[in-house]
Parts: sequence; structure tokens; C-alpha cells
Amino acid sequence: MNPILGLVGPSGSGKSTLIIAMVAKFPEKLEISRSLTTRPRRGDDDDLFYSFTTPEDIKSRQARGLLTHFAEYAGNLYATDRNELDELLSHKIGIAALVEDGVRALRKAGYRVIVVKIQPEHYESSSDAERRQADQIRAQSGLEADHAITNSFDPGGLERSLGELKTILNDL
Repeated sequence: MNPILGLVGPSGSGKSTLIIAMVAKFPEKLEISRSLTTRPRRGDDDDLFYSFTTPEDIKSRQARGLLTHFAEYAGNLYATDRNELDELLSHKIGIAALVEDGVRALRKAGYRVIVVKIQPEHYESSSDAERRQADQIRAQSGLEADHAITNSFDPGGLERSLGELKTILNDL
């Protein structure tokens, strides 16, 4: 089974932008690992990262043992369906924006997760106070990263970060 390339970093650090660009460059190797969620859609790219569902559906899947993990954040539920993830990893490397607890849960469930810490440079942190606070708490979780990338929002920063991710991908 292929590994999951997990990008971990604060809200607004560029994880989604990096993931979309990497999948566009390497569609034969990478596929986005989508999460189940009950939160409302926020933007056009949401359907790339999430399968929107109901709390009842997530709880039913959890009761049947179909989830690798289950979490509540800001009043919404998030989870990963084991069957969907296994299907993806049977033919491609998964790539996902993850939080530290998600990495731990996936590893506990037997998945190989390569953690890439995204350290933003010259960016505006989230304007959402609850997300900023959650980012600060998660940053203190002690999760060891396999790789770290400084993602600059200055000209050329995205290209540098993509080059570093390409090197990591080629080493898998």
C-alpha cells in the first residue's frame, strides 16, 4: 500500500494550494485523500478536499468501524473512511492537509504517513480567532515532521516549495 503525504501547518499556510499544484503536476502519482465532513462548503475547491455529509452518516460509519478516525472541530465533524482511503492508496500516493491528531490516528490505524511541516513565511494568519487558537494548540503537540518546508508568499515562494515537495515525492 502506498503512503500518505501529509501536509501539516497552520490555517492559511498554503497547504491546499500546494496540494492542488502537486496533484496537477503529478496526477499519475498523487491523489487527494478526501475527508468526510459536516461543515458547510466555503469555496470552490472544497469538493476537492471533502465529501460533505451528515452527522448521522459519520456516526453510522463510526459505529460500523468504517472510519480510520473521527474528530469534532468548531462544531463540525471530520473523519476518514477506511475503504475509500484503502482504494486510493492501492494505486496512488495519497496527499492531504492534516492536523497532528489526524496523523497520529492514521498511523495508529496502520497507515504510513510522511509528515511535511509547512512553515509559512510572510503571510497573514487566519482572521478566525478559534482557528488561530487551535493552530497554536496543535503546534505544541510535539508531532515530529519527516520534512519541513518554508512556504513563502513572496514571488517565487510557491515554486520553491513545490520543488521541495517534488524531491520528497521522488524519494518515496
